Amino acid sequence: MNIKKGIRLEEVTLMRCILAILIVFVHSFTCYNDSWREPEGFIDVPLYRWLTRITFAFALEGFVLISGYLFAYQRIILNKSGSILKKLKRLLLPSIVFSTAYFVIFYQYEGLGDMLYDIINGCGHMWYLPMLFWCFVGATLLERIPVKDTYKMLLLLGIYLLPKISLPLQLTSAMSYMLYFYAGYILFKYRFLKISIRPWHLLLGWVLFALIFAIFRPLQDILICDPSSSILDKVILITCNRISQLLFSSIGVGVFYCTAVYYVNKYELKPFTIKLSSVCFGIYILQQFILQVLYYKTSFPRVVGPYWLPWLGFITTIVLSYLLSTLMIRTRCGKFLIG
Repeated sequence: MNIKKGIRLEEVTLMRCILAILIVFVHSFTCYNDSWREPEGFIDVPLYRWLTRITFAFALEGFVLISGYLFAYQRIILNKSGSILKKLKRLLLPSIVFSTAYFVIFYQYEGLGDMLYDIINGCGHMWYLPMLFWCFVGATLLERIPVKDTYKMLLLLGIYLLPKISLPLQLTSAMSYMLYFYAGYILFKYRFLKISIRPWHLLLGWVLFALIFAIFRPLQDILICDPSSSILDKVILITCNRISQLLFSSIGVGVFYCTAVYYVNKYELKPFTIKLSSVCFGIYILQQFILQVLYYKTSFPRVVGPYWLPWLGFITTIVLSYLLSTLMIRTRCGKFLIG
């Protein structure tokens, strides 16, 4: 087992470091994928759209898988109970604090009720934190159900594939990502099984991921529900869309995990990789603040131009978010929120 000094999983350290960088990269290009409004001087660049899509193909799913993996490590190896109160402090409290700041800076006030609802649900990228909290709650409950893990995964797969009603506190998102969270739990639980990973396995895996992505990601642009469609048609389209997403995301996450395991079994992690991984939570929290300010509250887009904007935005944001996270974690308040 790749546990150094009994406290650090090397494969998780590497994966978390890479995924943090990928998330910043994705958000730097998000305005080219119709998810953010167009900054000043915007020009559509199709290549940037596809860079965003392929980078985002498994990044969030990978983060959720890591969380489930660590949850199992704490349960099985460290024998920790995983108190829900600790997860409230770790996830929901930072979500509320930073969502409040995000609302004040970037949202328009339209009434106290709407403001509170947005903050509790997570403003901007903070939606991820309450979603992850419910994944911990769900996994804790699943542990207590006396049935085989196979049946639990089939249940989560069914929940993932079927259309869902919109629920507050990111419960709807949690029902989708819970599949990856519990997959991470299962992955750690049975990782004592010796699997020999060779370079050609990884090459084959990444080629398979590229092929599946090239086939099924464009299909998602076709599988869009028309408002006038019947309920049955909507269910079929949504389910097919979810199957497409599941295929390339699960393959991407699986190959990514195997690549990380292969690397840490052959090489020692660099000190900077370990340091960057240790502040990835802070990087995730801060990066969208920085990008939104750069893109929409300064003349940065006009000065650098549309072609250089995402690249320079990415470099600026990854450096600033790392430095600010490192400084914050040295303070009592910062360590409490992002430590």
